[in-house]
Amino acid sequence: MTRAVGKEYSSRLFYIPAVVYLALFAFLPFVFSIFLSTPNADFSSYLLLFEFPELHTVLLNTLIFSLGTAGFSTLLGLALAIFADMISHGKRLVTLLAYLPYTIPFTAGALVWTLIYDPIFGPANFFLRTLHLPGVNWLGSPSVQVYSETIVSIWTGIPFAFLIILAGLNSIPKELKEAAKVDQLTKSEYYTSIALKLAKGAILVSFLMSLIISFGNFDLPYILNGGYSYSMATLPFLVWFQIFYQNQVSQGLAGGVILAAMVSVPAFLLIRVLSGGGSRKEGGARRRRAGTAIRIPDRMFMLLVGLVAAVVIFFLLFPIYWMFLVATRSQFMNFVYPPVLYPSSLTFTTFIQTFNQAKPYLVTTSVVSAVAMGITILISAPAAYFAARHRARWLVYLCVYLFSLPSTSFVFGVYFMIAKLGLLNTWLALILTYPVFTVPFAVWTLSNFYSQLPRQYEEAALIDGHSVFNAFFRIVMPIARPGLIATSLLSFVFSWHLLLFPLVLSQTPYQFNFPPTGSFAITNFATLFDPTSLGSSVSSNIWGQVGSAGLIAALPVMILAILAQNYLLKGIYTGGVKG
Repeated sequence: MTRAVGKEYSSRLFYIPAVVYLALFAFLPFVFSIFLSTPNADFSSYLLLFEFPELHTVLLNTLIFSLGTAGFSTLLGLALAIFADMISHGKRLVTLLAYLPYTIPFTAGALVWTLIYDPIFGPANFFLRTLHLPGVNWLGSPSVQVYSETIVSIWTGIPFAFLIILAGLNSIPKELKEAAKVDQLTKSEYYTSIALKLAKGAILVSFLMSLIISFGNFDLPYILNGGYSYSMATLPFLVWFQIFYQNQVSQGLAGGVILAAMVSVPAFLLIRVLSGGGSRKEGGARRRRAGTAIRIPDRMFMLLVGLVAAVVIFFLLFPIYWMFLVATRSQFMNFVYPPVLYPSSLTFTTFIQTFNQAKPYLVTTSVVSAVAMGITILISAPAAYFAARHRARWLVYLCVYLFSLPSTSFVFGVYFMIAKLGLLNTWLALILTYPVFTVPFAVWTLSNFYSQLPRQYEEAALIDGHSVFNAFFRIVMPIARPGLIATSLLSFVFSWHLLLFPLVLSQTPYQFNFPPTGSFAITNFATLFDPTSLGSSVSSNIWGQVGSAGLIAALPVMILAILAQNYLLKGIYTGGVKG
């Protein structure tokens, strides 16, 4: 009995560090923000917020932005996933091309889209006029601003939706595919009557996760909306703007609470989908296929899906190409019409100058992301193991919810804590807070990975007298190395992408001193060259610097993603599909 109790307490030590960390840096700041949103206990801040004349516009923008992103990202990602699943050659190349934009920080992506949207020299209007359509003032006309930023958000969301849905399609048993061929089903009949039914769980997960991420997206509106235009502001931007720019703290915190309540709906739906699983018995799927199949000749179906996939891939890759092109050519080439869409000559002068300016930001981001990655694995791996082996679904669902919680809903609580500790503008502030975003996802992902590992090795170790901890670190961890590497890489990429926390917790660039002071990240650096951003230090749109800043912010994680493609895809597949 004593031994059993001791084993129980030992098992709890696996998840206590992760739970304590999340309680300190996520739950308590969120509760503190809720408390400060009603300082007089009369809900006056909420009343003031609802009396704010632009709130209706902001809420409508948030719904358009979030639902538009989730809906179109899922549909276009589905089409691309069907194409990748359907082809027998080139699937790896299609996957690489499709997921490449996923590695680019929102900040860098938004920067390049400001160039594409330029009403005079930008390629977006050039393509419209080529199709005999009128040009659009994408970021200047209030009637189209929110749709312009939604297009950018769709661009960032398609790769993730594609990867999740493709993982669902790949998980369909080969026996069903072979049975469909024996039954002489066309490809359209197979996908509409069998594959989409069996991948329904992955499609729902893709939609809900895209919706959750879009609800909490602060970076794109911050970069694209000129810093103060309510005609394209979303609720996360309004929360930050009122707290840290207008000093209307209680009113801004009330907006954060409302945002958290809105996100809780898809978050709980996601938890329900994950708890229910997405699998269906193949017999039931085959029985339901009659009457639901769409029959299109294979050649026509492949042509239609291929055309859609080609358009989507062009949509995904052109901004990356444009970013490289703008950053590596003479400045005057960026201000000609029609725009030159091919590299006539290359010059790296502007890129090198911008890179030299970016060095302190790159050092900070590299060190902080690497240390945050280490902390994430250190406390997440044992917690995920406990969740998998003890079937502690409550821990996984808690992490899914905290992963869904918008950072603007608790960022003031984190800021208050860091300020009281005297850590503002230090690397330590970012190192302590970045894992708030990576630990929940890591526990979720690794718990799924551990659940697929055989138990016999660790059970044999326990029989041989090894402790639970010894069996975990000496037996389980080496076996789980692929999952740990994948989760580590994703944690590094997530940390590299962050903008809100370094924006709030930092004040200056790294001064190349020790102990290090100054903690602006590379995402802060990118905003310095965007004249539409509140953090801008330039008064005119210097395209070469804008493209170079975006490229510098994106290039390290793009290279990492290409070199570690298999590991990254494994992490995304495992985290997004399995329940």
